[in-house]
Amino acid sequence: MSDTLSDAEKIRNKRLAKLQNPVASAGPSSGESPGSPPTSSNPSRAQSPSLPTQDGASNDTSASATQSSQQPEGKRIKITPTASASVPERPRSTGPSSSQPNSPAKPSPQSIEDFEHQVLGILFNVTLKEGTLEAKDRRIVLSGLRDELQDEGKELRLHTGILDQALLEAASKAEQQRPLDYLVPCWSRIQDRMKKPDPDTRKWDIYGEAKRLCISYCIFAITMPEMFGIDSSEETPLARQLLLSPDDSSRRGITPEFLKDLSGKFDEDDSIKPALIAAVEELSAKLSSKDANGEFQPYFTALRNLVDNKAIAAAITESSIFNASEDPAQFEKTTLLGPWFRLSPLQPNVTMSYFSSPKTRDHGYISNSQSSLRMMQNMIQWELDYITGKILHASTDAKNRFLDWVATALNINHKRRAMQVDPEQVASDGFMFNLTSTLDKLCVPIMNIDFRKIHTFHGEYFQRNPRVDIKEETKINADQHASDAFYSKKLDGNSNFNSELFFLTIASHQYGSESLTSKLDQLEKDLKHMEQNIERVEGERERWMSNPAQLRLFEQALKKYRDKFDLGLALKYSLQAVLLDEQWQIRSIEVIRHIAVWLLRVASGVNYPQEKIKLPLTQQQPEVFQNLPEYFLDVIISNFKFVSWAMPHTITATLGDELVMLCITFLESSSYVKNPYLKAGLVSMLYRGTLDRPGGQRGVLVDLLNSMPFANEYLLHAVMKFYIEAEHTGAHTQFFDKFNIRYEIFQIIKCIWPNTLYRKKLSNQATQNQDFFVQFVNLLLNDVTYVLDESFGAFKTIRSIQEQLRSEGDMMEPSTREQREEHLATTQRSARSYMQLTNETMAMLKLFTAALADSFTMPEIVQRLADMLNYNLDAMAGPKSSELKVEGNVQLMVEKYGFDPKVVLSEIAKIYLNLMNKQNFITAIARDGRSYRPELFKQAADLLRQHRLTPEEDLRRWDRLRKQVQEAKEADQQAEEDLGEIPEDFLDPLMYTLMEDPVILPSSKISIDRSTIRSHLLSDPHDPFNRVPLKMEDVLPDTELKAKIEAFKAERRGKKASATEQMDMSAD
Repeated sequence: MSDTLSDAEKIRNKRLAKLQNPVASAGPSSGESPGSPPTSSNPSRAQSPSLPTQDGASNDTSASATQSSQQPEGKRIKITPTASASVPERPRSTGPSSSQPNSPAKPSPQSIEDFEHQVLGILFNVTLKEGTLEAKDRRIVLSGLRDELQDEGKELRLHTGILDQALLEAASKAEQQRPLDYLVPCWSRIQDRMKKPDPDTRKWDIYGEAKRLCISYCIFAITMPEMFGIDSSEETPLARQLLLSPDDSSRRGITPEFLKDLSGKFDEDDSIKPALIAAVEELSAKLSSKDANGEFQPYFTALRNLVDNKAIAAAITESSIFNASEDPAQFEKTTLLGPWFRLSPLQPNVTMSYFSSPKTRDHGYISNSQSSLRMMQNMIQWELDYITGKILHASTDAKNRFLDWVATALNINHKRRAMQVDPEQVASDGFMFNLTSTLDKLCVPIMNIDFRKIHTFHGEYFQRNPRVDIKEETKINADQHASDAFYSKKLDGNSNFNSELFFLTIASHQYGSESLTSKLDQLEKDLKHMEQNIERVEGERERWMSNPAQLRLFEQALKKYRDKFDLGLALKYSLQAVLLDEQWQIRSIEVIRHIAVWLLRVASGVNYPQEKIKLPLTQQQPEVFQNLPEYFLDVIISNFKFVSWAMPHTITATLGDELVMLCITFLESSSYVKNPYLKAGLVSMLYRGTLDRPGGQRGVLVDLLNSMPFANEYLLHAVMKFYIEAEHTGAHTQFFDKFNIRYEIFQIIKCIWPNTLYRKKLSNQATQNQDFFVQFVNLLLNDVTYVLDESFGAFKTIRSIQEQLRSEGDMMEPSTREQREEHLATTQRSARSYMQLTNETMAMLKLFTAALADSFTMPEIVQRLADMLNYNLDAMAGPKSSELKVEGNVQLMVEKYGFDPKVVLSEIAKIYLNLMNKQNFITAIARDGRSYRPELFKQAADLLRQHRLTPEEDLRRWDRLRKQVQEAKEADQQAEEDLGEIPEDFLDPLMYTLMEDPVILPSSKISIDRSTIRSHLLSDPHDPFNRVPLKMEDVLPDTELKAKIEAFKAERRGKKASATEQMDMSAD
């Protein structure tokens, strides 16, 4: 070849050289490869009808054949099959090629040359002559080829020998310089013909060669468009073609069969695969600028058709941009699959198109829009699921590249769970939700209702070479140093696909769907705040009415704020639409069930659920469990709380015992979980499960909590244990956090209280684990005391401010009045919160004192309980009770604050009656020197009778209680008089009462009454005199002092008895 050839010509000739050794012509079956020879084992093929003669071609077969065989090469590109490409001869039909019914004479049979000329003209839509019927029928006139044939004195007849020249000229004349627009329909017509069997092998040879050449020129058009005189362009020719529908009447769209033919050439031509990859990259780039409002469906169709072919599906994962970005915000735009995964109804423009002017829309409109949006999401998700499945099954390498891509997307988006998230710095909500949904769907085959594949999720995953990055994640029960040390010891081997998918899916919930539920929750709060601000700002319009310029600026600013509110409200509706999709949530719940079971297996070392778990778990915690990310628990808690609130019916359809077991296990063995707020989340799960569902149905966990043997055995102790632990969460908000936690615990206990199994269990706890129960009761009394005091104090403040505003409000400075009104509003909110806690705490105290009177009258408890009850009875029935009356009437107090004085009084009275059979309780009431007065109990009795707050029998018992307390008071006073002045050494150093059972504190060496120090240690584990840590078991009995006290008492009683006897004798 001449050295003067241009680079383009050299490339072109190199391509053409590949065509000199073609494979055999395609067989008739669409299932055979395009280049395989036809077989002779199909006798059922029908003869093809004869075609009309074109271009005045002669019917003389022999002459045509001779002329064709003697054609000189000329100047055209000649692509000739070699001998190896010959097709084995088929058995030929003995019948005529065609027949004409009702014709008196049979026409001469059509020669193969005529057939070849005619069929090629039809298939390739070409003609050699102008002015013919075919030319007028918009066929392409091959004037160049015609002139060449005429110059060489050859007949104007189409045949496969000149087809390469014909294709080059025809494709070069394609409209808008798009050769594929011409060639692809040609290929489709050939494909259609080859689906119709024909026993004539010669015709199949023609079809096969035509198809071979057509696909070859298609490849040239894709890889070397300059061959057709087309200027080079940044746009790849194939990308546009892929977007055309394969079913379009123009036949220009790429079909699966075409792609199969194309991929079959991968080994022959190493330029085809890069060209296909480049086309997909171009589609990706174009789609990255679109959203779900645009014409995105052709892009899905194109990618779906591509990945239907295994070779192509594997090939596109070899793209240089398949996983080329680590920029969280740009990843979904610049990686190959990102633009498909970012399409979502959560994109802002899409959201606003569904919910324009959302504040003005009624519920029906919003509901219908959410349904439409959900349909769009499901359609997009179906496409993504299909594409993903095909890629994963394409090849092992393709599967691994896809998993790498998913892992990168998750690993670079950890900031999505930060306290303050900049949406410009992380992936979009739609992209992450699609990723989560795709992984959830992939998990369906490996997540079964009986957990039979859970053993395939390897606990050693993070010790090998994990795709999921957890280095910076907070661990369940290990600090950063311990975690780094643990994971520095790598294990050999690779993780299986099930493990990879399981751990990627958990991470996707953390950074994807669960971040959306958190966003929705925060959005609700933000919108409420924004709405209040808009109302406040609108109230200031009057200030600017006299100044048009300022009014215009005011209206512009207000509109901008309203637009922001509208966008937020539209986003809220969109988030609800995707998150409240029932089928997605059912799959999501199945995922969290498997996470729960897997965690229980790892923590317990038990083959759960086949084997039972026993509590508490071993003190030696598995290192694998300790070093897992906290979000393994967090995604369970977050998902359950959201679904139990929004879609409780989806839980009842899928739930087993595992979530209840998870909560109980890690509340009972609470040392396994470091973060107190995770444990509080477990309490919240149980609490949410007890709440009644819409329509009055019982909570989703109520039946399980009452019927599960595991719950019957461990639940009550577990929640009481965390009630105690909640006293110290370690956060700066721990004081208030504990009340929220304990409120939820109260609700759980109230739910299970009717079950006698639990009450029996509680009684056993109080007897067998006395120290534990005393600690619980002590904290319960602390809470009752505090919330009652805060509630009553708030009501007094409210009353005072209201009276002040009524009497002086008109005379106050505006700023002063505003300040007082803000203080009033704040106090009213506090009163409402505290009163809710008061009602629940009092109800719990009433339940427990009825069941466990002995436990509440233990020496270290009883006096505090009596003092608290007397103090609050005085507040409710004493002379200052009127200070609690606010809002003008009781009904308003009940509605606004949940405070009904009559109910609170009756609750207090019931607690007294629950314990009245315990003499030390009676004595403790009488010894309260701050609040007890005999007339107080008489006033309380009068109120109880007046308002009919208790049954008559309880009123009679109250009267007996009053009498018993009064008698005890008199007896106690007499005993105190009998003892006279008590030596200082015999008095308790904290309570200043005579010690009954003195003990010595080991560090300070001070003697104190046992009940006093026990009560102190319940809330403060330190020596009260020197703050050294102290446990009850460390104190030493002061037997010597006790003996002295007993002797002192005996002596004084003896003197009293002697004096009494003398008085009696003198009286006689």
